[in-house]
Amino acid sequence: MLNFLRALVLALTCGVVLAACSAAGGNGGTVLLDASVLPGADTGANTSHADGAATGPDGGSTGGDTGSPGTDGGVATGDGSVTASDGAGMSGDGSAVGDGSGPIGDGGTGCMAHEICNNGLDDNCNGMVDENCPCLPGQTERCYPGFPNQAGIGVCIWGTQTCTGPGEFGTWSLCTGAGMPMTEDCSRPMDYHCDGIVGEGCGCTPGTSRACYTGPMGTENIGACHDGTQSCGMTAGGSDWGPCSGDVTPTPNVCDGIDRECTGMPMAGCTCIVGTSRSCYDGPSGTLGIGVCHAGVQTCAATTGGTGASAWGTCAGEVTPSADMCDGTDRMCNGMPMAGCACLAGQTRSCYTGPASTRGVGICRDGTQMCVVSGATSVWSSTCAGEILPLPADVCGDGHDDNCDGTVGGGCGGTITCPADQTVPAGNAVTLSTGGAGLHGYVWTITSAPAGGASVAGWTPSPPNAATESFLPYIVGVYTIQVSAMDAGGHTTSCAFNVTALSHGLRVQLTWNGAGDADLHVHDGNGTPWFNFPDDCYYANRSPAWGAVLDFDNTTANGPENTRINSPAIGMTYTVGVENYARAEGRTATVQIFCGTTTGTTPTATFVSTPLAGNSAGDCSGNTFWKVARVMFTSPTACTITPLNQYTTGAGACGSL
Repeated sequence: MLNFLRALVLALTCGVVLAACSAAGGNGGTVLLDASVLPGADTGANTSHADGAATGPDGGSTGGDTGSPGTDGGVATGDGSVTASDGAGMSGDGSAVGDGSGPIGDGGTGCMAHEICNNGLDDNCNGMVDENCPCLPGQTERCYPGFPNQAGIGVCIWGTQTCTGPGEFGTWSLCTGAGMPMTEDCSRPMDYHCDGIVGEGCGCTPGTSRACYTGPMGTENIGACHDGTQSCGMTAGGSDWGPCSGDVTPTPNVCDGIDRECTGMPMAGCTCIVGTSRSCYDGPSGTLGIGVCHAGVQTCAATTGGTGASAWGTCAGEVTPSADMCDGTDRMCNGMPMAGCACLAGQTRSCYTGPASTRGVGICRDGTQMCVVSGATSVWSSTCAGEILPLPADVCGDGHDDNCDGTVGGGCGGTITCPADQTVPAGNAVTLSTGGAGLHGYVWTITSAPAGGASVAGWTPSPPNAATESFLPYIVGVYTIQVSAMDAGGHTTSCAFNVTALSHGLRVQLTWNGAGDADLHVHDGNGTPWFNFPDDCYYANRSPAWGAVLDFDNTTANGPENTRINSPAIGMTYTVGVENYARAEGRTATVQIFCGTTTGTTPTATFVSTPLAGNSAGDCSGNTFWKVARVMFTSPTACTITPLNQYTTGAGACGSL
């Protein structure tokens, strides 16, 4: 609001100046100045008219002032004219007017034909400072009521005036406290005439020197200001003091602790010393020095081009509270790094979902649960990865207690030989062959598999009823397969073995806990929105040219969906997302991300969503779009995974990555 008012005052000021110029007297718009009312730099008494009368076209003055002699020998006459030592008329004859075309008097005054608003000077030399200039009530400014060229020189120090008035805008009061030229005091060398010359007209002994000072009265030998030296030399009229050299007069302060303005207040208007630094912290009270939170440093800098004011800069390097990630690091700086966390990020534990009596019996073995972090909380995963559960019956001839009842080969007839346990990179087929004579009616059954793995595994031939089958596992994990056959006597014989599908490259697997159609997205990070060809690999763009392949799109329930990149680009950022395409409202989605070579079946990271929202259908709908994480490979065998856990709508996802 204040900036607006100032702009309005400036506009009004320009209008006032133009009005003043057009309302000038009948001499063509030029306001003549009465020399007797202007302060002169003379050795006589300086009398100024109270009525501020201006001269007419004949140069006459209504004031009747006898004037005062100037230092150049000129005589100020009663009719408003000034006669210089050479007899030239200076004022009253119309030769020197206040139109800014040239100096008035004996040394140039800076007078102009019109007033410049709000600069604190009597520009038109009529004895009034900033008259007819609008201002904001309560505002103050420095001012000088004499010749503009004298302001702030020698004894002609600035005064102060205040804007007064009852309305929105006011007028300037009289200027008070300003100094004016005075009679030279030869015993105390100063610039009494405000013309930059010290000791004018003071006799002296040639060859001598003395201290001198040309700055404003009251600043001599204060702060950085100090005296100079002037020497006495011969002149045409005898002897006189020469110019003052070497003195230091006031300059603007720069907030460095040095009193350049010579007021005794080197830091006036300054918040701090430029270049100094201090400790800073913007976090909540009580968090400094707790957990990861620590202070930063802020540096003092000039705020107005290096002069007159300073302020502390931004607090650099500080660490303030952020959300905890259930990894034992106190990011919230409250001394409780695991508040709301059921487990530590990356932690695992043993699990078993079979009958308690079969745990650890026969082939039955525990699996592993992962700690899954979601936002600032963590839970144990719902999947017990790698566990081996009992088979319905022992596999005849394999020498194992397959149903984990403590008996090997119970109820077996003929003998069948199973393939040895196999390992294969996920997404690659493995050939399986049985042994045994006189057998027929082969049946291959997946009795245990990673979540969703059994429903999408491939068999050739299909259905699997041959002695030799090609098995294609897409989902990473351990598959327990039982093969059965009948002998000539009609007895069924069975055996079981494991096929382990290993992680390699980048594999992203999606499952959800019920009916509905959730879709997996993997974006190559080129900055385009989701649902974009060719950068988003999803159900409508299942094998883009940059190497991603969506193996299958599950549209009914639970999943899985699997996207693989066998040779991910080093340094490229891949972004993983999940959309509630249709009918998945209230479902919770689980995303497993595998990085690296064929070395294991444990996911590098697992993420669990909040319940998905929305009952619309299609791309860019109002349903939940979950931005899961970003993945970047730092080498062919290692990657970094950055959790996002951001939720928006499909419509929002269509607008940005």
